Amino acid sequence: MNELYITMLMNDHSIIEKALVILERQLQKKKKNWLTIQTLIDVLWDYGETCHNMKEEKVYFPTLLERGMPESGPIGVMLKEHQAERDYLTKFKEFLAKEQKSEEEINQFVTEFSDYANLTKDHIWKENDILYPMGRKFIQPDDVPYLANEFKRIERESLGEGAYTRYKTLVDALEKESGERIDLLASLPTEIIGNMLDALPIEITFVDAEDRVRYFNKLDKDKIFARTLSVIGRLVQQCHPPKSLHLVNKIIQEMKEGKRDQATFWIHFNGMYLFIAYYAVRNENGEYQGVVEMVQDINPYRTLEGEKRLLDEQ
Repeated sequence: MNELYITMLMNDHSIIEKALVILERQLQKKKKNWLTIQTLIDVLWDYGETCHNMKEEKVYFPTLLERGMPESGPIGVMLKEHQAERDYLTKFKEFLAKEQKSEEEINQFVTEFSDYANLTKDHIWKENDILYPMGRKFIQPDDVPYLANEFKRIERESLGEGAYTRYKTLVDALEKESGERIDLLASLPTEIIGNMLDALPIEITFVDAEDRVRYFNKLDKDKIFARTLSVIGRLVQQCHPPKSLHLVNKIIQEMKEGKRDQATFWIHFNGMYLFIAYYAVRNENGEYQGVVEMVQDINPYRTLEGEKRLLDEQ
């Protein structure tokens, strides 16, 4: 069943969450950019409240209730939290409308915004991980296109045509302009990132924009294709047998030219059935930064059937 309506709701959440994080970082600065802060509060009100929350309150929640979900359960909790968010945002808008803001008022705003952000992040988690999966049990096939069409109507009527794209573009621009790009790896030490990549049942190699090998995982572990430190800094063309060199060059050239974003192959090798994939790495402007090669033995997965929901005994 195509669940476009859930994708739409979760895409909304992504805009809201990014706005929250950028605003939190703005408020931590000694010298605050009030224009950016005002714009982000407007995003949270316009897109979060008058668009996203209305999709749920006017369409999604009523549909779930009609299909038998009890109002005293998650929906009741979500409605109370929507009202709490609304109250916070109303207060923030009143504060920002003041021409003169005392130090005490600013500190109170920062504190209350932190409370609002925590409430909203927790609310989004509850919807993404609890309400939406639970709602699938009540939604009927005929409801799916209805919900998606109604969400589009509310978005169009409340904010105009193409609202999602406009607001996503706005938040992305504010993120870039303010230097507040969200980096989920920033809080992780390099050692943990390395251990995390080594724990995956795949081999990863990164080749930079100059075609030089800069990284591979599982340095001291058994590997499908042998890699040693001597390959670091070498041209990738020097790391492949002559018979496959033309293919490597073709993949990289097409990725550099923007004609290709991935290339996949599967082969038999030493009793394994290997899935080999190449993925172009690009920055936010679409500029080529290199290519990631991924290798995995998928033989253990080829016979899987049905479902597995229980943990194996040790």
